[in-house]
Amino acid sequence: MKNISKLVLILLVVATTVRAQERSSVYTNLLNPFIYNPSLAGSNDNIYAIFNTRGIVGGIDGSGRSYNFGIHAPIKNTMGIGAKVLSSSVGVFQTINVEGAYSKQVKLNNKNSLSLGLSLGFTQTNLKTELLNRQVDMSDPALNTKDLNKILFSSGVGLHYKYDKKVDLGLSFPSLMTGDRPLNDMMIVNAAYSFYSGTEKQCKLKPIVNFYKLNTSPNMVDALLQGSWKDMVSLTAGYRSNGSIIGAAGLNFKSFAISYAYYNYTSGINALAPAENEIAISFGFNKPKPTSKNEVVSDEVIQDEIDKLNERLNGLMSIEKTNPGLVNMKKEASKLNKDLVKVLGRYKITNQEQIQKIKTLQSTIESVIAKYND
Repeated sequence: MKNISKLVLILLVVATTVRAQERSSVYTNLLNPFIYNPSLAGSNDNIYAIFNTRGIVGGIDGSGRSYNFGIHAPIKNTMGIGAKVLSSSVGVFQTINVEGAYSKQVKLNNKNSLSLGLSLGFTQTNLKTELLNRQVDMSDPALNTKDLNKILFSSGVGLHYKYDKKVDLGLSFPSLMTGDRPLNDMMIVNAAYSFYSGTEKQCKLKPIVNFYKLNTSPNMVDALLQGSWKDMVSLTAGYRSNGSIIGAAGLNFKSFAISYAYYNYTSGINALAPAENEIAISFGFNKPKPTSKNEVVSDEVIQDEIDKLNERLNGLMSIEKTNPGLVNMKKEASKLNKDLVKVLGRYKITNQEQIQKIKTLQSTIESVIAKYND
């Protein structure tokens, strides 16, 4: 009996140490990227909270499962703060990770921005003795060793680059340091490009590629394609190089969103774990109110308004060129002019480049109205 206990102890110490260092099953989630990239703290325009869980479909007691919670908020449009709690368990092993996050946003110009993030906290490893079977002598003091239940310092870093709401690039080292271990090379790289269609960019198609460099598991790659409408409904499909076919769907309301992802294993592992579910629920608090007259906002917000008006005007002129008479140009141009006046009354615009673009836009709209007044 004592030999069995000692054998179990050796396995537990090794496995628990590995679990403390390797949380890849948590960091490969698709619905809550803030969990592994602290630079996303403050990336929403409000206080944002998200809970997600992931587990094997029809899993037996002790099968792998994770529960994660994150909350973050922007500060003065230049910084972000947040916190995250990760709980993952496999069999008798449980790891709990709690970290605070800070990010700094740098506006390179009107279209380019970069965020740098850092997270610090602790990781606690636990042994769930209630799951050990009766063959183990629970009175053996070796099972109460500190190696099985301990608290370790943990940290992570990340960055996120964005170009004109089209290009998104992410790089993170979510488990940079745990305890007294040397720097960890676990790495996650994300890349995505958004294609828009419709006069108001209501439809979006986004190819996504994720690369995971893991510690004790083979490296993985995701190839995904996401489609969305007005950022309210989204559908995602793709493949993960470990043999998983992935499907996901999401609904996004004003202050509430729910998403679901399904990972179907097609490789040899499907006999033990045929599939996994991931569910995420998020809430947005203190949504920004419509800006008052001449309120100062970021150049990116104003540029987005100008771009939308330009795209509407170019779309009208293109339709009139290819299909004359299909739309009432005078009426539509007048609507554009009213929307432009609203933008000028809503924001205090100081960027000279944007002022020049607005003058050009205004002049073009007025010439269109004048043309169809004749």
